[in-house]
Amino acid sequence: MARTLGDWIARKKTGGSIYGPSRFGKSKGMRWHLLDLLQQRFGRAIPLHMWSRVPGIQKSPTEFWKALLVATGHRYANDRHTCAKRHTMFAEHLMSTAKACGSNFVALLIDEAQSMTLEEWNWILGLQNLLDDQQHRLSVYTVSSHQMGYHYELMSHSDHAHVAARFMVAHAPFSGLTCEEEIKFVLEGYDFASEWPKRSGVSYLAHFAPEAYARGERLAHCAPTVWRVMNALLPRDYGGEPNFPMQHLALSVEMILLNLAHGEDWEDVTGEEAWLEAFVENAFTDHMRLISAELPRRRKVA
Repeated sequence: MARTLGDWIARKKTGGSIYGPSRFGKSKGMRWHLLDLLQQRFGRAIPLHMWSRVPGIQKSPTEFWKALLVATGHRYANDRHTCAKRHTMFAEHLMSTAKACGSNFVALLIDEAQSMTLEEWNWILGLQNLLDDQQHRLSVYTVSSHQMGYHYELMSHSDHAHVAARFMVAHAPFSGLTCEEEIKFVLEGYDFASEWPKRSGVSYLAHFAPEAYARGERLAHCAPTVWRVMNALLPRDYGGEPNFPMQHLALSVEMILLNLAHGEDWEDVTGEEAWLEAFVENAFTDHMRLISAELPRRRKVA
């Protein structure tokens, strides 16, 4: 996600869509890591605002602009204002954050964008045109489920083709966990690159299983086992490439850590049977069955 958005930002694309199945970690990656990764890439602050759209909440343009003002941290977002005033406040807010970063470029990243209405897209289009008139470039990027592809097709064959052309031509899939090395990288986060309690300097594994941690046990060593388990639990009719949701791994690790905290033996808790039980408990197979139609099909070997 960070690489794709970074490329779009570098090229000043007016819009783009990142899409993928549910529970793959799109929203958490966007919320917790994206800005840091982009700032590392560009070596400076990036005027990128994020908004997670809640279906059914924005029933009028006034509520729509208020939601955006609240999400982007405007000081007077909750004060009473007319719709036109909120619209102006948001436009000025975007331009001021661009100026603070020494640029005339600003980006808005919308999560759960598959629920955006055509009316809302036209409001965003009008906002982009307004900033163009003020010599500012507003790019609007979205994070969504695979439903967004249907929105693009609908708009491109209707009176709203201009909206699709502006915001949806650039698109990229969001991948889940696709190999053993990626699982190892995630598990290493619990071993080293995490902290609990906050500001303690102690990783998750060291906190929940201090004795095992002290003698050199690490969750990363379980990566081959976890990879086998996830593949073994795929539905029988699953025809996609290995592409697994982050949430089910996180929930399963949580179960393992709690069992370790209760004093259970390391070998028993981190063995293949324990991982199988954890993934089954978290309905991994059912979830993969539900999303299998959304994933790329397995490549045929000639």
